[in-house]
Parts: sequence; C-alpha cells; structure tokens
Amino acid sequence: MLRVWLQLVKLRITIASMVTTAVGYVVFRGQFDVAMLPVLGGIFLQACGAAALNQVQDAALDTRMGRTAGRPLPAGRISRKAALAGSLLLLGVGSALLVVFYGLLPAMLGLAAAVVYNGIYTPLKRVTPFAALPGAVVGALPPAAGWVAAGGYLADPALHQVMFFFFLWQMPHFWLLLLHYQRDYRAAGLPSLFDRFDARQIGRLTFTWIAAVVVAGVLMPLFSLIDAMVPRYLVAVAGLAVVLRSVVLLRPVAEEALDAPLGRMYKVRFMEINTFVLVVCGVLVVEGLG
Repeated sequence: MLRVWLQLVKLRITIASMVTTAVGYVVFRGQFDVAMLPVLGGIFLQACGAAALNQVQDAALDTRMGRTAGRPLPAGRISRKAALAGSLLLLGVGSALLVVFYGLLPAMLGLAAAVVYNGIYTPLKRVTPFAALPGAVVGALPPAAGWVAAGGYLADPALHQVMFFFFLWQMPHFWLLLLHYQRDYRAAGLPSLFDRFDARQIGRLTFTWIAAVVVAGVLMPLFSLIDAMVPRYLVAVAGLAVVLRSVVLLRPVAEEALDAPLGRMYKVRFMEINTFVLVVCGVLVVEGLG
C-alpha cells in the first residue's frame, strides 16, 4: 500500500515543490534552521494531496494513455474513494501544519497552488493545449510560501522576481513534456499543440520560453538576489549554454519524427532547462546563506 501512495503523490513533483519552498525560505532568512521544517512539511503534504487528487480527476484519462495506464487508480490497486479521502486528508494536514506554525498566509498560498492545479489546470487541459499557462502559477507559489514563512513580505519585488523565474520555468517544462508524450495525449483525446501549430512554430515558441527562463535567471542580481561575481558568471554561462544548445529547436522537425519517445532533441532540452533551474536554485541558496 505504501508503494501505491508513493505513486499517487508523484514524488518527483512534490519534492520539487518542497525544494523551491526551501529556496524561498533560505533566500529571505539567510540560514537553514529547525523553524523551516514545518513549512517544508506543510507544502510537501499539500502538494502530495493535490497530486493524488489530480490522479483521481484523471483516472479515466489515464486508462487511455500507455505511460499512465499502470498508475494505481486505472490499474485498480486502490479505490477512487480511498484515493479521494487520502488526498483531502493530506491537503488538510498540510494546511493545518502551516497555520499552526506560521499563520494563515503560507497555508493559503499552498492551497492556492492546489486550486490552480486541480481546479484550473486539470480541467482546462481537456479543452486547450495552453492549459500550462495558468497552470504555471503553481510553480511560483511554493517559494512564496517559504519566503513569507521566513518572515518576508509578499509585496517584496525580490520575491516577485523569484516567483516570476519559477513561473516561466513551468512553460518549457510543460511544453517539452507535451511534445514528449503528444501521441499519448492524442490517444486520450486531449488537445495537442499540433492542433494549432506546425513543428517549426512549436520549436520557436519552446525556444522563446527557454530563453525567457534564462533571462529571468540572469536578471536576479538586479534584485540583490545574487551579489557575488562568480555566481553571477556561473548563472550567465550556464544560461548561455542552455540557449545556444536550444537553437536546435529552431530547425524544422516533421511531426512524424515524434513517434519515437520524445525525439532525443526534446528529452535533452528538458534535462538542460531543469539543470539550469537547479543551478539557479543552488546559487540563490548559497547567496542567501552568505
């Protein structure tokens, strides 16, 4: 049963939410301390609840996609009722933990992420391939929760830059996944980017999102988030490398080339933009501790 729940809560996604929460906390607080543990735990539990609820919502769709047909609900390893009850319990416990230790605001930020993910993104992806745009707000909220839990203000422009960076990152992250699994999405009857654009246009748009993420990372020093020269150069060089390697996206690619799982090009770009984000996270934490 533990393995079932670990699959339901999508650990890679929920751990990422916890990591970006830690980034927001440390950047403002300037240290790792015991007081940060409840916000990490609270956001993690809320994210786990939202992820499990998403699988309840998508159970019927998941049966029609090869990569998701083995998930606990479509495979019949847990009932829909039990999964729903567990997801709501996780959301409730995570929210209570945040309220008890930090007050209402961090809990509301975490719940807002769940509302966007489960209430907006999940139903919207059934009608438009652009659901990732509002869905990207989910990535911006965990660092905000960490920031305010550390004592920061929600109106701080430095926080807005951090949130904007993580918001932008969600777009190439989502789009590259959509390109990777676009055959599965079509088989499930979900809208495809290829319904609106040809392969060349999709490549250009994805390149633009990647470049925007890099620019947002490079601009961190303007908000006094990265002060030392070496970290500045590290982010700039890493970003330049990602952009230059992503130029390949501007070349025309036939839709048929995507029959292979991701066309290697998209898989590599996905890994590179995520690595760049990890570099920026590491630099922000080191600078915050300094």
